[in-house]
Order: sequence, then C-alpha cells, then structure tokens
Amino acid sequence: MSSTSSPIPNSSPVSSTTPTTETSSVSPQPTPPRLERPGYTVVNNSVELKLFLDTVVRHISLPPKLFSQVLRLPPPQSSLEPPQGSGILREPTLVPPKLFDVPVSIPELYVDAEGISLSRTGELSILIVHVETRSFSHTYLIHVHVLKHRTFNMHSSDGCHSLRSIFQDNRIPKVFFDCRMDSDALFGQYGVLIQGIIDLQLMCLAVQGGGRMYLPGLEACLLKDLDIDVEERALVSQAKKRGKALWSPKLGGSMERFNDDPLHEDIISYCVVDTAYLPRLFEAYAGIGNSLSLMAVDDLWGDEDAVELSDDVFSWRNRILKESRLRAQKALDPDFTGGSAYNPWHQWKMYDDDDDW
Repeated sequence: MSSTSSPIPNSSPVSSTTPTTETSSVSPQPTPPRLERPGYTVVNNSVELKLFLDTVVRHISLPPKLFSQVLRLPPPQSSLEPPQGSGILREPTLVPPKLFDVPVSIPELYVDAEGISLSRTGELSILIVHVETRSFSHTYLIHVHVLKHRTFNMHSSDGCHSLRSIFQDNRIPKVFFDCRMDSDALFGQYGVLIQGIIDLQLMCLAVQGGGRMYLPGLEACLLKDLDIDVEERALVSQAKKRGKALWSPKLGGSMERFNDDPLHEDIISYCVVDTAYLPRLFEAYAGIGNSLSLMAVDDLWGDEDAVELSDDVFSWRNRILKESRLRAQKALDPDFTGGSAYNPWHQWKMYDDDDDW
C-alpha cells in the first residue's frame, strides 16, 4: 500500500546533470519550509481498496443493523437516472431513517472530492476520506479515475460493507465542506446518493449568525477560524497555492493532473491539507470546549430532550442539518448545474422556524 507520513518534500529532485560534490565551493541554498503532512495513503488498486474498507470498518462506529444487507435507495423523484453499470439497486425500497431517529457519536468520516470540472458531467478523479477517531487518524486518497466503479461496489472482507453502503447510510455522519458538486458527481457518475451529511460551510455561517451574504471558502475558514500559529497558516496557504498552480488552467495548470498515476506530491498535499484539517474545523464550529455548542456533539442527532440547548442554538442545528440534506439532494434535480455563491439563509431566504423539518 502506498502509505506514508513523511513531510512534504522540500524541493524538486536534483537533476542528474548537476551533481553536487564535496569539493564544490558553492554553499547549498536553504529550501523553504513546508507543512508537515499528516499520515496518508494513496489507494489505487483493488488490494489497497479492500484494506482501506477493512480499516474503516475496524475503526469507525458502525450502526448495529442494516449492514447485513445491501442498502437500497428509494427511486429518485426526478427524471435523472444513475449511469448504466453503477450497480445501484432500486427494489425493494429501504427508506433511510429520519434525522434525530438514531443517536450517533461525533463524526469520524471527513470527505472531499477533486476532479475535472467536478459535476455529473465532469469526472470524479480523487475521493479524499479522512478517518478521525479517538485512537486513529489517517487520510486516504482514493484514485477513482483508476478504480472506477470498484471504488463504491467492492466490499470489505466480511462481505457486509462497501463505500456505497457507508455513504448511503443516514446513521453514519459524513462531514463535507460544501457538498453540492461532490454529491452531484457521486450520484451523476456512480449512482451514490450521499446521506447523513453535515456541511461545515453551513456550520461556519451559523457561527457567524447567518447574516453574511456570500458563502465562505474553505481556505479562508481554515486560516481564520482554526487556532494555528502564523507559521503554520503560511505553510497551509503555500501548500494550497502549489497544488492549485498544477491543476488550475488560469494559472497555467491542467485539471488532468488529478488523473496522474502516480499523483504529483503537490497534488497529494493539496488534497490532504484540506481534509485533514476538517475535524479541527468541526470541533471549532461545534463548540467543543466552549459555550457555543451549535451541534450537540455528545448526542449529535439524538432526541432534542436529551441535551440542554437554547431555542436559538437548537434552531440553528436543525437548519444546518436540513440544508445539508437539501444540498446533497440537489444531485436528484435534473436542472442543477452548480451551487449558488449566496448564503441560503440570508434575509429573505431564511427558513421559517415553523417549517416542516
């Protein structure tokens, strides 16, 4: 398995045409510092994929039921159908539980996706899954461009779990930052309708009171809202810039770099840095250790009577969960072509507390 926890390389390999010798009078130039990259694994073959699934099953808190059978989705209420060969099953129908029906623990799966014009009509190239538990922390870069449908249809060694079943189980929380295009690509290309989503972008809006007009970006949230020192902030920003320079056409790069096999080190760093910081960002917004407690993290989706929340805080928690679910379901809308940059709760778009949640 292509796994490592070494720091990001400090510089490109030295060319063989310019060897260094002990007699050289030229002092080596200092290399700029780079961000220490968390442990990661690039998953690009069936053996590694099964090991990934077995590791996830071993470490995260899985519901006691439902995984003994393949999770089946209800027919979407739209004309949009999943692609041929996606392996999605339509009959019989198994309706997922409603929000708050089943109590779960603090989220342990943090997910992001990268690709070429990421959408139902683009290409999902890399799925980044960060696993964060009390005893385990690791980031997996699943190279969907290489694995294709095996990514979601392969089962763990016990034959009961697949990435499809985990993603489609509403009782297992999955944390995204702006899930709209990720969800659109997953359903449009592979028939995977993500459920149990908590969208960190919406949590950020809630922390700010819901008043700002435009949606915040992930990098801005990482640099603004995480308690990290100035040097680390600079290194995070540099890692993002180096990766973006490779894939952004506006900077002379190409989105095809997400399909490279093996992946470029700066592309790996670009992917890992975002997702590995999501648990800390969730803790910051969830109010762990402070008085905010936007999300009742000890009983995240449990009975509202089980936790003491003010009416305002509980209302925001409901708004976050409802809008997260609505964002994921945009993948079922045949007219959806991209997410708005506007805050869904700004002024006239704010939900009424009397709405049917």
